[in-house]
Amino acid sequence: MERKGVSTYISVLLLIVVVIAGGILIYGYTMGWFGRLGGEGEMGTLSVDSVSANATGNYITVYVRNVGGSDVTLDVAYVEDVQATSVNQTTISQGGVEEIVIVPSQTLSAGNTYEVKIVAADNTQVAFSVKAE
Repeated sequence: MERKGVSTYISVLLLIVVVIAGGILIYGYTMGWFGRLGGEGEMGTLSVDSVSANATGNYITVYVRNVGGSDVTLDVAYVEDVQATSVNQTTISQGGVEEIVIVPSQTLSAGNTYEVKIVAADNTQVAFSVKAE
């Protein structure tokens, strides 16, 4: 009885399957399906507990909660798409709440509603509206 190797058709099919599986893995890695590989941590998730705007003092006070899986360091704030002149850059621990005071570049007017966006160092963002009192 003579032994033969794997037929050429089967070997070609196996090679095609291996190449397709490798392509799927590379595509999944580059598109982020397998999480944040390469040393970066999980992005945070922020929520707003309460917010108020003081037109007389020209500042916005917001209580931000970190409901994500890692600590978040707040970096910058925008009021009506204009970067605020001052925001206390603080780190909010996982599950923690911090009071953030934002001083906008423009003067707040009582009765007007303002769109505010806070951006963290890892690009975690939270946006909300506030009516100045």
